[in-house]
Amino acid sequence: MNALARLTPATYEVAAADTDGIACRLEEARSQIEQRFLEGGTLLVSVLEVFTQLTQVLERVSGSLKEEEAAEASQELALTASLIAELPEAQTFRDMRLGEIGVEGQALGREIQAMEETLRYLRTFATTAKITGAHIPDFAGFAVEIIERIQFATKEVKSLSDRIATLHGMIGQATAVSGSKMSRHDADIPLIVADLKNNAGAIKSQREALGKVAAKVTDMAHKVQGRLASSLSALQIGDVTRQRIEHCQAAYSIAQAQIEANAAALDDDSRERLLAAVTKLVHEQLNALSSDFSRECSTIVGNIRAFFNDASSLMQVYETLLPRQAGTETTPLAAVKAGLENARGTVGAIERSAAEAMRLSTSANGVVEDLVRSVETIQLVRTDIQYMALNTNLRCGRLGEEGRAIAVVTSELRTFSAKLDEAADRALVNLRRLETLASDLQKTRSEGDGQDLSAHIDIALSHVTTAADTVDLQMGELRDCGSNVSAQLAAATTGLNFHHGIQDIIAACAERTASARSATVDLTGLEEIASAISTQVFKTYTMKSERDVHVHVLGLPESAGAAAAPAQSQKDDDDLFEDALF
Repeated sequence: MNALARLTPATYEVAAADTDGIACRLEEARSQIEQRFLEGGTLLVSVLEVFTQLTQVLERVSGSLKEEEAAEASQELALTASLIAELPEAQTFRDMRLGEIGVEGQALGREIQAMEETLRYLRTFATTAKITGAHIPDFAGFAVEIIERIQFATKEVKSLSDRIATLHGMIGQATAVSGSKMSRHDADIPLIVADLKNNAGAIKSQREALGKVAAKVTDMAHKVQGRLASSLSALQIGDVTRQRIEHCQAAYSIAQAQIEANAAALDDDSRERLLAAVTKLVHEQLNALSSDFSRECSTIVGNIRAFFNDASSLMQVYETLLPRQAGTETTPLAAVKAGLENARGTVGAIERSAAEAMRLSTSANGVVEDLVRSVETIQLVRTDIQYMALNTNLRCGRLGEEGRAIAVVTSELRTFSAKLDEAADRALVNLRRLETLASDLQKTRSEGDGQDLSAHIDIALSHVTTAADTVDLQMGELRDCGSNVSAQLAAATTGLNFHHGIQDIIAACAERTASARSATVDLTGLEEIASAISTQVFKTYTMKSERDVHVHVLGLPESAGAAAAPAQSQKDDDDLFEDALF
């Protein structure tokens, strides 16, 4: 034991008799370690539970409105806004075409009146021809046929007149609808368009805010995982310290056992010198483990404090990224939901008004088509009358003087049937213009006409409602989490001192052995016993740091392999850290 041999003689002050007191104090520290570190582990678990609860709630909040849902909702609202914005312009063009149709309808009405008057003349002449030719064989049947044709034409013209009146009524009703129902939305439409666009932007903003919540939670979770790993690693100091205290106790026990085994060869001075050497070793070991213990416990306490800071930071997430409306309990998503519900009601009213105006316009177009067919029918009747009148003239010419009077009447029939044809031609010109205007009326449809605008809002409202309900549901749990954080923080104020009692005992033991630190012990003549003590104590170590202190104080025992010791120390350290978790 060369290192011991190099110690030079000197006086020393070691209260060797105090070794039992130091050992008792060390036992007190050792016995408290497991309970105290169990308390520290419990505190760590409780903090992690609060943090985990917070992250889970915020993850549900951040996932309440998925990115694709937000994109679809914003797109539907933007589309609805653009379609509604087109409605007033489309209705303006529709009103203009309706007015033009009304003007053409009035002109057509005048031609209908002319046809009605012409048909009255034709009916009169046909009746006269029937009376005049009553004595002529076969003529009466001919006259009856002409009268039937004229009556049929009269009914058609009457029907035409009724439908013209219907057309005027429809135009008036459509104009009234546009002037009342649609016009009363003139002020609403710009507002609703702006509101829909704002809500589309708000949904996008909320999705971005929720994305920030998710990123914040993910980032914080990663940090906490690192702190947790650091804390679990640092908690091993409890088991490490317990073992190192046991090794200090073992050093005294080994020394006492060797002294007793060699009692016959040792006097009091020799015993004092051996105990002094061991006490100096214990002092240095206590100083080293105290430093490691303090450092690792500070890491644990720092991480636990950091956990609370992280939890408090997460509690601020929903207040900063999901701010509530001033003076209310309404979240932004709930506000968007309420805005969309109001918008849907207004849009529904606008849709109904626009649909009514479009329906009347479409009906007017149908009436115009019927009018065209009726006038064409009247023209066919006019042609029949002309041919029949011409045939009668030819027959009257063969009758001679007897048929001359009838010929005069049938000539008038031909003349007035020509006037009926002229009136019908003019009516057809008006009708063709009406037909063109009606066709243009159909072209004034906007993209929003006929679309279920409310359905677009319903899609967005569905996504927002689900998200808003989820967020509202989680707000209560978030508030509960906040209360838990405060309660845990208050409980941790004293719990964070779990290591102080142990550290105080270790410090007291180090202080009681402090006098041995500067002492240089003369072990001349005691080399064999001191070497035996040193070798046995060295074998108890499981930490490289313990061996380093031992070598520094007493030197490396001759029986310890210089090459094997470092490798074995490293292996022991690794094994210890794997098995020392509480």
